[in-house]
Amino acid sequence: MLGNLVKASILRYVRANPETTMKPICDALALGPTTIHPRLVELESAGLIIADPPMADGQPRGGVWVRYRVNNEAVTDLYLRLGAAIGEF
Repeated sequence: MLGNLVKASILRYVRANPETTMKPICDALALGPTTIHPRLVELESAGLIIADPPMADGQPRGGVWVRYRVNNEAVTDLYLRLGAAIGEF
């Protein structure tokens, strides 16, 4: 699911800064919203990030400030499955 360093960096930042919005994520990673937003949508769709308010059937939220936090249970599960797949656990 991660697939690239941008998504991993987003997860790392949001895990350290729960209830953050997209602007601080963009600033911290020195990337624009056109790069960050699609990755946030992918992470939310995969259940790794929880957005408030949540996405409704893939529809835009219409300018609402969205706060993000990591779904720690899902990230831990992904970490354990990856470790098992590469023979670390």
